[in-house]
Amino acid sequence: MLLKLSKFFLYASVFCVLIVMTSTFFPFIGGKDYFFRTAIQLSAIFLLLWWAFEAPDGELSARLKDMFKKPLVIAVSAFAFAFLLATLFAFDPRSAFWSNFERGEGGFQMLHYYALFFLSVFLLRDKKDWERMFWASIAAAVAMVLYGIGAAVFIVNPDTGAFSNPFGFVGPYTSSGKLSAPTFLGRLFSNVRFEGSLGNPAYVAPYLMFSLFYLLWLWFSSKGRTLVKNISYSILGIFFMVFFFLSGTRGAFVGLAAAVFAFLFIFALEYPKLRKYVLTGTAALAIVLGTLIYYSHTDFVKKLPGGRVFDIAISDKTLQTRLWTWNSAWKGFVEKPLLGWGPENFSAVFDKYFDPRHYVPGQQSETWFDYAHSIVFDYLAETGIIGFLSFVAIFAVFYFEWFKKMKGKNPILKALLAAMPFGYLVQGLALFNVLPIYISLFLFMAFACYEFYYSHDNHAAAPHHHSQ
Repeated sequence: MLLKLSKFFLYASVFCVLIVMTSTFFPFIGGKDYFFRTAIQLSAIFLLLWWAFEAPDGELSARLKDMFKKPLVIAVSAFAFAFLLATLFAFDPRSAFWSNFERGEGGFQMLHYYALFFLSVFLLRDKKDWERMFWASIAAAVAMVLYGIGAAVFIVNPDTGAFSNPFGFVGPYTSSGKLSAPTFLGRLFSNVRFEGSLGNPAYVAPYLMFSLFYLLWLWFSSKGRTLVKNISYSILGIFFMVFFFLSGTRGAFVGLAAAVFAFLFIFALEYPKLRKYVLTGTAALAIVLGTLIYYSHTDFVKKLPGGRVFDIAISDKTLQTRLWTWNSAWKGFVEKPLLGWGPENFSAVFDKYFDPRHYVPGQQSETWFDYAHSIVFDYLAETGIIGFLSFVAIFAVFYFEWFKKMKGKNPILKALLAAMPFGYLVQGLALFNVLPIYISLFLFMAFACYEFYYSHDNHAAAPHHHSQ
């Protein structure tokens, strides 16, 4: 019972993405943090109670010794330690550890992300456990999208013309006291970027990338795929893809494209007989995407729902501001190269090395950044070379273990597992990590540990349930 309760709260933690607290100054942030931390703490408490009252003598220590011999567990642990170490030597240690209500991503939050990883590796030791976790994550993603759909619903008073959302949902479909479009579908499929319950379209797309991975893994690892099951999975996949594009996040689009091409490349290597067809399909896909990007300035592409993702150019204003900010981040890193300025302290770097091109008199522009908007420059500036290399080491170890442990495995699943982190890294070149992305990343790495080390270990299927 205690282990089941621990797993229950672990599964429940992924539903934090649904919490929106309109009573707070940042309705899309604080509530998610509180829910996630509480769920993880309760999961940890019930695991400790299991150890105290049900576990056989030496069970916990034996499992810990086994876990911390695994290279990927060591790599993730080293990154979490380096991140926490950077908080001690930060420009503002209090901010680095506790963060603030606007972000909440300091050292205290990192302890909970690491606990999610640790508990997932420790508790989820058989396929059924991970299927439940994936379905919980998919259910959370569907509900996240449904919130965003609900936010596009408005009731208009015919006498006064005043409008309101009947559910009390918060969304991006109003500005300056006006609706973005007169009809529900017009609002949903306009060029207003979809935010779901995450409050930022830039978070929606990478989050849904991981949701697509969970869905595809469940689909291709299941036995007895019937027509009904195939249709159901396909509909769910299309549902995720529609709102991925409606979020209009260009970095995530490039990341997804990179993941798809990586998948096709590995799949072609695994299936020599199909290589000709896979390569032909890959070339056709590249031509279609290239054409859409080349003609992104035309009215036809601009009017496509989510057409913003094809507008990829070095001269783009958003990219230009990022380039200036990355230059500031680099200067901050050079000044404090070992452990950086500390997590959640990038604003100090941005202020000290402010690029005046951010300020354009008489025009709206981004003139303040609290993140460098790149996992590369964020970790360099905030955690120094130690934090950055420990982060890179996670992926180096992942691919080393993938080459070693995935030989002879299902080629589709093998290609999926390799493609997901590649896509994440590409999209992360122009975005920082936040709660929905961190949760997905740490869960993915915990699943990789299961797949590499425990998927065929019958003795490690689950902790024993009998009492001392």
